[in-house]
Amino acid sequence: MKQFVYLISSLLLIGCANSSNKMMEINKTAADEIYVEEKASFDILEDAYAVLISEKLQDHLDKQILAEQHPEFKAHEKDTKLFNLKNIKEIEQIKFIGQPEILSDSITKIITQVHFGNTKTDTIISYIKTSFTMIDGVKFKTSKAAFERVKSLKKID
Repeated sequence: MKQFVYLISSLLLIGCANSSNKMMEINKTAADEIYVEEKASFDILEDAYAVLISEKLQDHLDKQILAEQHPEFKAHEKDTKLFNLKNIKEIEQIKFIGQPEILSDSITKIITQVHFGNTKTDTIISYIKTSFTMIDGVKFKTSKAAFERVKSLKKID
């Protein structure tokens, strides 16, 4: 009887070990397909960048307004000097001036013209940093935006 139990348990272990190797091979080929990257032109990314930049700029304006209304809320010194204009509350539209400048494989520089609700306009430099993150074997693209004040704008044709 013991020999029969040992025989069944050894066959069961060998059978499970073989199927796990097959599952590993299937998962490996699925993961290889995820790494296929497609090059996207700026026209495709322009809308996504516009949404990202407008959301981040609106967050910046909201922080600035909150700091003015409630002095106990501390805003960073670099956050308060982004725009040259006063009394701006809402972003109406953003427009990219010229083509983006690719600084590295993950950082893109775009000169951005910002139109506010009170018909005022200002120009800033937007930096978009993209990176890829793997979560549970799935590759996600993440983007972050940073801004800089324009000191002197070159004439762009």
